[in-house]
Amino acid sequence: MQKLTLFSVLLSISVVLIVGDIVYHDYLSEFETSREILPVEGETSDAESVPVDLSEEDPSLTVLESSLSSQLFTQAGFLDPVLKDTVFSGLVFQFISFADQDEATLYQWNLFDGEQYIGSIYEIKYPTETGSFQGYLALRERAMSLTAIGTVNEANNYGDACFYFNHKTKVKTVHLVIRTGADIYGFEYGQSYHEKMKNVFDSLSPLL
Repeated sequence: MQKLTLFSVLLSISVVLIVGDIVYHDYLSEFETSREILPVEGETSDAESVPVDLSEEDPSLTVLESSLSSQLFTQAGFLDPVLKDTVFSGLVFQFISFADQDEATLYQWNLFDGEQYIGSIYEIKYPTETGSFQGYLALRERAMSLTAIGTVNEANNYGDACFYFNHKTKVKTVHLVIRTGADIYGFEYGQSYHEKMKNVFDSLSPLL
């Protein structure tokens, strides 16, 4: 009987101590608070419910389609022309920096006749003729500054304007830039293909 009484006393003391600790530290209010901040199933928090406005993406970036096709080179006299697109390196002819033309769509092609490599073609398309004119002037000015590599010969015998770049070491390679309408073309090819390529140049303006 005494053992039962002693156990009851100890149990009562323990309960009093636990309740006192809970009241003193305010555990119940913290528990209620934690329940309030937990999201209810099927609902989202305020941070998650804020809509994302995708319309802020730049809408001014318009890709202009290429005007070139293998048919153009077939008409010029090539037997089995193939245009293989490649990533524009940022350099026209691999030595004139031209990666800063934000308004233009730039293409770079490798031209083959069957398995025979003919050369590289750069197609730079602007939304307006004013843009292509400014781009042509910038390209010509940068080419003229490369005096250690070669010299510029502005012939203007194709398109609205054109110039040759006479490379000091690649003497058997033609480097020609043509502006026609809102487009600029750069052609790099071996001299032996010049007669056929002239037919291509004469056909550029009707493409636009």
